[in-house]
Amino acid sequence: MTEKIVLEQAKMLFPKLQKIRREIHSNPELSFKEFETCKYIQSKLDELGIENRVIGNTGVVATIGKGDKCVGLRADIDALPIKEATGLEFASKNDGVMHACGHDMHTTMLIGAAEILKGMEDELVG
Repeated sequence: MTEKIVLEQAKMLFPKLQKIRREIHSNPELSFKEFETCKYIQSKLDELGIENRVIGNTGVVATIGKGDKCVGLRADIDALPIKEATGLEFASKNDGVMHACGHDMHTTMLIGAAEILKGMEDELVG
């Protein structure tokens, strides 16, 4: 798959990913307490037909492709103990907890990458 096609796919995914990011942003969880975030990520991967499992109680590992070689992509999913005062319609619903460091975006970008890679699964050699 060419770089241009991947970029076009990413642009097409933007509205969907924006919605996902806002959902994650509005439901932040502190480190080692990301149980609902973990379930949410799994639900998105399940919708894409991507094999996944929970590790360490609050982590998710997904597998796309087959073979001996692999590339690992990762994102942090935790939020910080900060009260959000942005006034955004998708502001934190969890008082005193906020995605103030971008982990909501990291997680969303990885879900987007997973969707693009799933579409390339037959081309993946690892």
